[in-house]
Amino acid sequence: MKNLLYIAMALLAVGIARAEEVGAISGQVVDAATGNPIANAVVICHGDSGQAGRAQTNERGAYRIPNLEPGRYRVMAEARGYEPGRYPEPVPVRAGQVTQNVNFRLRPAQQPMGAISGRVTDRRTGDPISGALVVARGRDWAGRARTDDRGNYVIRGLRPGAYRVKAVARHYVREAFPRPVTVEAGQVTENIDFALQPKPARGAIAGQVIDARTQEPIGGAVVVAVGEHGRNRATTDRRGFYRMPLPPGVYQVTAQARGYEPSVFPRRVPVRPREVTRDINFSLRRLALDSD
Repeated sequence: MKNLLYIAMALLAVGIARAEEVGAISGQVVDAATGNPIANAVVICHGDSGQAGRAQTNERGAYRIPNLEPGRYRVMAEARGYEPGRYPEPVPVRAGQVTQNVNFRLRPAQQPMGAISGRVTDRRTGDPISGALVVARGRDWAGRARTDDRGNYVIRGLRPGAYRVKAVARHYVREAFPRPVTVEAGQVTENIDFALQPKPARGAIAGQVIDARTQEPIGGAVVVAVGEHGRNRATTDRRGFYRMPLPPGVYQVTAQARGYEPSVFPRRVPVRPREVTRDINFSLRRLALDSD
C-alpha cells in the first residue's frame, strides 16, 4: 500500500515538473460574418523545432493546445464550411504559461456562383435588341450584362438566392421580369427573356411667352408641362419662343418668369407622335408692387 502511495506521489511530482517545462496556446474561433462561435473547429500548431499540437473547439468556439515545448509556433484553424485561417504571426510559447487570445475569424467558404441568361427582343417585330442592359438585384448582391447582336445575355458571378431582373434599352419601355428569379450554386437559370415595347415617337409643344401689357417677348421664362407620362420643361429664348419635346399624351402647361405672375394654359394640351402642337402661348402679368 505504501509502495502505491509512493508511486502516485512520484507521478504527481513528475507531472508538476512537466507542466512547469511546457506551455500552451488558447483562444477562440468565430464566424467572421456573424461573430458566432464555431464548434468542432480544428486548431493546429507547428513549432520551429518540429513539434506539433492540435485541439478542437467546444460549443463556445474555445480551444486549448497543451503540452507544447517553449518556442515559436505557426497556428492555423479550419472548420467545415469555412475557409482556413492562419494566425498572422508566430505565437510564442513559454514554459509554465498559456499564450492566450490566439483567436480566429473564419470566413464562410465561397459557394460556387450561378448565372442568369436569356434574350431581349422587340415585342412588335420579334427582332433581337443588341446592347440592351439587363440588371439582376438580390438582397445583398447584384450583377448586370448587355445583350449581344442576337439579343442574348448572360449575367455571371451571382450568389445563390432570389433576384429581381429588369431590362432597359434605348427607345424602348423598360420592363421587369414578372417574378423573382432563383439562382442556384453552379447553375445557369435560363430563359429569363424580355420582349420590350418600343417607346411611342415623341411629339412636342411650342409657343411664345410675352408681357401682357407691353406685348414684348419675355426671354428666360420657364414653361413646364406635366402629364401622365411624366414632365418636362423649357426656357424661352430672347424672343420669348420655346419648343418642348414630349411623349404622346395630354399635358397641363404652365409658364412663369421672374417679376411676373405664373399662368396656367386654359385647357389641357394634347401631344401626338411626330407632331408639334403649336400656339401654346402665354401673356404674363407683372407682379403688383406694394404701395404705401
